[in-house]
Amino acid sequence: MQEKKELKPITSLSPTKVNSWFKCPREFYYNYMAKLKQPPSIHLIKGSVIHKVLEDFYRAYKPNPKKYIAGLFIDTWNKSKPLLDKLEMPADELKKHKKDAITMVFNFYAVHKRKMDGIIIQGKAENEQHAFYLTRPKFKELYVKDEELRTRGYIDVVHTGYDGSITLGDYKTSSKFGVGLSEDYKRQLSIYALLYYRQEAKMADYVAIIFLRYGEEYLLEVTPSILKHARDAIDYVWDKTRSTAIEDYPLKEGKLCGWCNFNKICFGEDKAASKIRKEKLMEKVKEAEADKIVKV
Repeated sequence: MQEKKELKPITSLSPTKVNSWFKCPREFYYNYMAKLKQPPSIHLIKGSVIHKVLEDFYRAYKPNPKKYIAGLFIDTWNKSKPLLDKLEMPADELKKHKKDAITMVFNFYAVHKRKMDGIIIQGKAENEQHAFYLTRPKFKELYVKDEELRTRGYIDVVHTGYDGSITLGDYKTSSKFGVGLSEDYKRQLSIYALLYYRQEAKMADYVAIIFLRYGEEYLLEVTPSILKHARDAIDYVWDKTRSTAIEDYPLKEGKLCGWCNFNKICFGEDKAASKIRKEKLMEKVKEAEADKIVKV
């Protein structure tokens, strides 16, 4: 009989973990405490491909940037084939996701192209190459870590404006559009702002969510209240996650349950499937024993 795995409290937090707790403590338990295996996701793969393409695009200027970024996408998508194959997704559906991903990449390029064209027209850049280096982010994936807060994460982009203002940006491939930011986005941004402030010893002016699908950007001004909100959220989740007992991670049901990787457990489908497998196994055992008796 397989021994039950001993669970231990988490040793660090991240903006994603903090938001996971507020979304549903039970999902947090399954993901970070029990560390149950999750099936591969086309959305995670698409997000990783797009982030990698943008990271490589920012490294250096190349003539004909649009053609270059398209080539980067094709190469990165093809390298993800082993993961995509595991999805066992119908070819037409996979094609739609690929088209969706490259559309987001081109939407990003279109926004970047407008910035480059704008500063060339204003006379602030001599040519496209000069404009590229003036408008690209200062960093790519800045790692921020705070031992006291036991929290860490990656900031996608740190941008310094002409006036010296600092904006921390987080790329999203979400289908969201419209006005306003949800509470989980605000919480995530505030945590990035706090970690940046404590690591770099200076306060960013803004934090932003950049929705690649529609080229929209939502800014949140960094204030002392925002930083306090982040610290309160971190301290609260840390205190709540010292236990390893599942009953201390209550189920929070809502409209997002249908998108949860662990919904089959909560729906009872996993338990029912396990029962059916056991019953079928017992039937096979009985049939094998009956065959032995007949042969004797």
